[in-house]
Amino acid sequence: MTDNASITERRVQAVPLEEKVGQLFVAGFDGTEPTDDIEQLVSSHHLGGVIYFSRNIDSPGQVASLSDRLQSIAREAGQPPLLIATDQEGGVVSRFNWGAQLPSQMALGAIRDPDTLRTAGETVGEELASLGISMNFAPVLDVNNNPENPVIGVRSFGDDPELVGELGAALASGFQSAGVAACGKHFPGHGDTETDSHRSLPVIPHDRDRLEAVEFVPFRRAIDAGIDALMTTHIAFPAITGDETLPATLSEDVLTGILREEFGFDGLLVSDCLEMNAISETVGTAEGAVQALGAGCDIVLVSHSPERQRDAIERVVAAVESGEIPESRIDSAFERVQRYKRQQFGNGRTGSGDWQAAVEQSRTVARQLAREAVTVVRDRPETVPFDASEPIHFVGFAGSAQSDAEDDRYDPADLLASLARHDVEVHFHQIVDPAGYDHPFDGGEQVAVATYHARSNPEQARVVGEIADAGTELAVVSVRDPYDLAAFPEVSTYLTSYGYSPAMLDALADVLLGKAAGRGTLPVTIPGVE
Repeated sequence: MTDNASITERRVQAVPLEEKVGQLFVAGFDGTEPTDDIEQLVSSHHLGGVIYFSRNIDSPGQVASLSDRLQSIAREAGQPPLLIATDQEGGVVSRFNWGAQLPSQMALGAIRDPDTLRTAGETVGEELASLGISMNFAPVLDVNNNPENPVIGVRSFGDDPELVGELGAALASGFQSAGVAACGKHFPGHGDTETDSHRSLPVIPHDRDRLEAVEFVPFRRAIDAGIDALMTTHIAFPAITGDETLPATLSEDVLTGILREEFGFDGLLVSDCLEMNAISETVGTAEGAVQALGAGCDIVLVSHSPERQRDAIERVVAAVESGEIPESRIDSAFERVQRYKRQQFGNGRTGSGDWQAAVEQSRTVARQLAREAVTVVRDRPETVPFDASEPIHFVGFAGSAQSDAEDDRYDPADLLASLARHDVEVHFHQIVDPAGYDHPFDGGEQVAVATYHARSNPEQARVVGEIADAGTELAVVSVRDPYDLAAFPEVSTYLTSYGYSPAMLDALADVLLGKAAGRGTLPVTIPGVE
């Protein structure tokens, strides 16, 4: 082959098996430049795509150059253009921490405006496209109706299936209008678990009627709206499969029976990463690739280890040669992947565009959305806004990522910086060890306490209670998820930002100081709170 579009023009039966299989894999790598391993996977194993994580990201210009270099490697190897994907959900899962970092999806759920989300999706899509990225693993279509969920939470639009479906379809439409494929996740639904599938295999025991009423609703809505791709989840659904040990990713009943045949989905079906423990520590990554493709996936994702990536590709080739997987199943997946690549790259465009302008537009949109999303859940004594002519004490707890999916960027000093943008005197009290903290307040002080996942940290709740009992003018703000209020349900003033992106922290500071209204509407129910 002499050009990187030629494989899309050949009859599938004429393409060697190794090429067809390689095109069904998306792999990750370390660093901000292509590694020898990823170059070898493209040139010798016919790799179909790559995924960017934060480890690959330094600046917009660097990402644009990286995308161009990777596409050059594929072109020089005589391979089709690479699918270049990332997880740019917004909020706590944002591989890029500049313009394209929208507020979290739960913050967008607090806005409840599909037209606004469609426009926001288009803006982010234009930025991603300008960086050479052709697929975004977003939106999250999970219904977060379990406050104890350790991996979804603010990544979801909320706990109303219809709202999640409406907003998810709108955001996906925006991405796709900019030429970036949207990939909704995690089918059939990861919203009602207390286990993180990065670490072990969750089980959702609900019957089919319940799944139809809740989990399936957003996915049906997205399919009807024409979403390009969906991602599977590594969760067992015994009501469908009859097996508490079989992840949906590996189930033909789930992927082919329900998604393809019942729901009529004909877009790309992508596995979640096969190196997550729910797969790698059970059937194993290579065997997982065989079973996922056999069950109905078109693309399998192996995000980290070059050895596992090579082994998985070679294991699938061997499985087809032995008859374990019918070659017709590989042909079907290959044809879908090539159809997508013709759609994305048919005009020969694989490079970057005007990313400087796109980044600035994304920043503007993120700021606008953040100001609309901050939610004043309650303010009974009208503590907010604070009096800017008097000192404000800011108490901030340290916090870290709650799941392996998240980008761990939180620093309480970031909210301090947002407050300091205004002409106000701020005294910072950073708490690393809540158990050893005794507050210094005598009563009457203006105090903002920023909590971070306080429901799982009773010492945070203790500190909040003691500061409230001291007679301060207290506003508690959650910078991680809105469920913190359940840890101190009697607090009089409570705000939530659903995350800690720079735009959200600036907007939160604006609300505390009366520069913005905080009119977001809580999109979830907080247990035990009226």
